[in-house]
Amino acid sequence: MTSRFATQVVRHQRVLAALASAALLGLTLPVTLGFAAGIDPGADFVLYRDAAARWLAGGPFYSPAQLEGPYVIEHGAILYPPVALLLFAPFTLLPAVLWWAVPAVLVAWALWRLRPRPVAWPIMAALIGFSPLPVLIVAGNPGLWALAFMAAGTALIGPSILVLVKPSLAPFALFGVWRRRWWIWALAFGAVCLPFGSMWQDWLAALTNSSGPVYYSGREIGLMLIPIVAWAARAPRHTGAE
Repeated sequence: MTSRFATQVVRHQRVLAALASAALLGLTLPVTLGFAAGIDPGADFVLYRDAAARWLAGGPFYSPAQLEGPYVIEHGAILYPPVALLLFAPFTLLPAVLWWAVPAVLVAWALWRLRPRPVAWPIMAALIGFSPLPVLIVAGNPGLWALAFMAAGTALIGPSILVLVKPSLAPFALFGVWRRRWWIWALAFGAVCLPFGSMWQDWLAALTNSSGPVYYSGREIGLMLIPIVAWAARAPRHTGAE
């Protein structure tokens, strides 16, 4: 009898959590979808794919204007570190759809593995609703990959270090620092950074010459918190990043 009652309580909690989540998304998403309406589909994806193709052909990754002196950030400026080429370059050959599909699968897998309790659902819905997620999806912004790496890092310690491909979100890369596996991933990440040599100086020049704020990805903080909320509310049988 007690077991049956507990099952009913859990079922009711899930229904209420699902309804609350749907209500929050219904109230907030129309606003953020409106912002995405003016974005050129795939604009960011094309920008970084083409920059990688230019580099592979022997050209510069960062434009000369970014390295010569102060400049105003406009669409076309590359602010990602050179190691991000390991993400961008394969898509000069891979089907473009994978740029969106792979992060989506990683996030879905992480949530499935963590199985956050219903109490977390409305919180995650609110974080989605007040985030720029629709804009990132439409533009194909690399922030989608940062979210995917963060999600994978909460379900399997280590991949969060890959968030460093977007250094403005660097604090999230430290998730799991208390585990040895994170340090193994960190050492591997450091190793793949080394071959880019002097390009790191070019990246620093591109950053210091730019007119943009240091923390230009602040609007994505809420989005990056979603995997952490899922991890904090994970089902007991799924240890995640304990």
